[in-house]
Amino acid sequence: MTPAQQISELESILHEYTTYFLVFDIVFFVLIVLGVILSIRFLLSRKNLHASNEYLLYTIHGQEEERARIARELHDTVAQDLRYCKNLSEKNDAAQNLPKITEILEKSLLEVRAMSYNLAPPDITKNDFTSLIANLCTEFKEKSRIDFRISVLEGTDSSFLSEDEALNLYRIVQESFTNVLKHAGAGEVVTLIRNANGSEEKGLYIFISDDGKGFDAEKIDSKNHFGLKGMKKRADLIGAKFTVNSICGDGTQISIFKSAI
Repeated sequence: MTPAQQISELESILHEYTTYFLVFDIVFFVLIVLGVILSIRFLLSRKNLHASNEYLLYTIHGQEEERARIARELHDTVAQDLRYCKNLSEKNDAAQNLPKITEILEKSLLEVRAMSYNLAPPDITKNDFTSLIANLCTEFKEKSRIDFRISVLEGTDSSFLSEDEALNLYRIVQESFTNVLKHAGAGEVVTLIRNANGSEEKGLYIFISDDGKGFDAEKIDSKNHFGLKGMKKRADLIGAKFTVNSICGDGTQISIFKSAI
């Protein structure tokens, strides 16, 4: 074999190896990219699963708390009132007790209606959102010693909210008020509802402030704060922003924003 033939053969072998390694590098690179994509998807799915499990845990916890609350209210109010009515009706002078029996039954009816209103979502389609929140303030004020006040700036527009968005915002505010009753030890709660100011993003702004004992904001993700975590997840579901600022001994401020876009 001549030197020229040997050089040609070496060039051919070198070309084959070069092609082989080039193909190998391309395949290896593709496999790495696919591996990264699959890893990211796996991590995201685990994160979503974890978030779903957290929300499920919050929902179950909330349901059990609500059942316990309803059971207590029924036992402490309606059941005792009805038992008292029964005793009055079984007395020899039952006819004279009719006014008292009627009064107690009307009171029990109002209490059952109030429980039903808390359980069933309000008719968002027929009522203005800000009016519903105003009614909620009145309801909480009447059943507590806390002064619930609301301020709605003139011209505030919430008509862009869908039924689902309005309902979730309503539940977030309702849960905020419930947390005040349970934990804050507040004397006053002020709710402000308005649209954008100046260069702010267009949408609906809700601010809830109380003068209670506050808490350590760094611990809001602990297992003892299902209410706050649930409100945050409700906000996430409708693309709203939810923030909490609180300092021990200096009350709590909650901000909710839903874009109009």
